[in-house]
Amino acid sequence: MFCSNCGLELNEKQIHKALERDAKNADSVKYLSNALVVSKKYALKLKLNELKKELSKEEFNSKKQELKNELNSEIAAINAKKKDNDLNYFKSVLNINESRTNNTSDYFVCPRCGKLVKNNLDENDIKSLARAGHSEIHRGRNNISSGMCALMIGIILAIVGFMFLALSFKATNGGVLDTTCVEFYVFIFLVLFALCLLVYSFVSIFKGKNKIKRYELLLRNINNGAFHQ
Repeated sequence: MFCSNCGLELNEKQIHKALERDAKNADSVKYLSNALVVSKKYALKLKLNELKKELSKEEFNSKKQELKNELNSEIAAINAKKKDNDLNYFKSVLNINESRTNNTSDYFVCPRCGKLVKNNLDENDIKSLARAGHSEIHRGRNNISSGMCALMIGIILAIVGFMFLALSFKATNGGVLDTTCVEFYVFIFLVLFALCLLVYSFVSIFKGKNKIKRYELLLRNINNGAFHQ
């Protein structure tokens, strides 16, 4: 299952945990208000990502500040409702009611964006999910780019590190490795840092490729009408 708002893929274990958490906190104003704030913030993030592609830098910065001011006003209003302990308000906004079950359209809060995850998607939800899928593919490509950069930097640092290792064999010490010299400590630091970068790079590349594959399949399913009722 996917969140139609942010595209997060949820497995059965995550869904059951979310259902249990939502059921436990269904009458908690604090929980519902936090979910609503998270949803508002994530919606702003998605909006800014779209505007960044469409507007110039000056226009984007101006619009960004305007949207942030609007968000702060909305959060202030939410906090006021939270202070008033207005449970009905949050249930109404989040479309939560006592008769909600696992088979209803909206049945639990997305752990990433705070929106209610829908089991039965309408046309707008499908379009939103497709946009989220494209965004996730873009993030996957960014993960691969980040991983490749880390890989190159890691290789360079490892090479430089071994150069310092060569310098650790002091001629004044009969060509024997001196483990107390500065060059050897620099070698240890560079190699450890390079190793961390290499591990990060492979994890990031694998994560990016896996994400792209998963969301390309999702978009194909959407195009094939798999999500239409």
